[in-house]
Amino acid sequence: MKSNKNLSARSKRRKGLIIVLAAIIILSAIFMVGAFHGRFNFRYETIEINYDSLPPALENLTIVHISDLHLDSFDKHKDKLKEVVDSINALDADIIVNTGDFVTFLWDELKPYTGILSGLKSRYGVFAVPGNHDTGLYSGDYNRDNYDKHLDIIGDMLRNAGHSYLEDTCIIINIDSLRLSITGVATYGRVPNLYYGNIEEAMKYEDDVDFNILLTHDPNHWLESIQERDDINLTLSGHTHGMQIGIKLPGIRLSPASFLYPAWGGLYGNENNYLYVNRGLGTIGVPARIGMPPEITIITLKAKAPSFVLRTSEGSEG
Repeated sequence: MKSNKNLSARSKRRKGLIIVLAAIIILSAIFMVGAFHGRFNFRYETIEINYDSLPPALENLTIVHISDLHLDSFDKHKDKLKEVVDSINALDADIIVNTGDFVTFLWDELKPYTGILSGLKSRYGVFAVPGNHDTGLYSGDYNRDNYDKHLDIIGDMLRNAGHSYLEDTCIIINIDSLRLSITGVATYGRVPNLYYGNIEEAMKYEDDVDFNILLTHDPNHWLESIQERDDINLTLSGHTHGMQIGIKLPGIRLSPASFLYPAWGGLYGNENNYLYVNRGLGTIGVPARIGMPPEITIITLKAKAPSFVLRTSEGSEG
């Protein structure tokens, strides 16, 4: 006759096995949803940014911001990317920007998609900066001595696709009598040791602009050296992907990305110097997004409504 002690031990082992199997099934189901639905569940985030003294010519200016395409993640899913391009064009934006990481390893990942990307259209153009992956660093075939070669290839391909490629350069857009500058810098290196292009060189022709937008791949750049400046009004970044996992619900925003990036997704800043961090379109590493969907951001610039003080007078005698 088996002792109660042996029966109890076997029962505990059986319960433990059931718990482990249940956890594996649940986690597998979550991953499958993230892989087959979450990674292509594109979300359109509509953001209004209000400025104290926005020039009237920029009132209601619309900027569509995308980032981190990691185009190899669209392998066998080019139709999904084409749908995104068509949907962006339907927004009739004034400006389209892409804040880097077109590829994951090598420039040749971009080549099959240049035809699709060339379809992007906006009133004042499509602007792009390179991310750290665009340097070819992660391929193993490139090193710090030939970043420029890889970026030159990426830049040429993007220019041929109709993008204004900004590697430590700026472009001035004239809107009525207003001068709007879009400045872009390159991002290099591996996390956490990232460094950036020469922003002062890029901005040296911008003394007489009325509004300055900066494109820089890594949001930590803004935290480190941009947020206190008074010559940059809006910085747009990507890079974090929101770690492709987290919780994003009304009133709840959680992601492990916050451990590396205090500004990991959404709008940051105040007064007249803001940062917006886009979660990206593609994936890297695990081809899934769990609770952290890919993003197309629609930004509208607005002037803050003037504040009025209501004054009441005492009733007159009569």
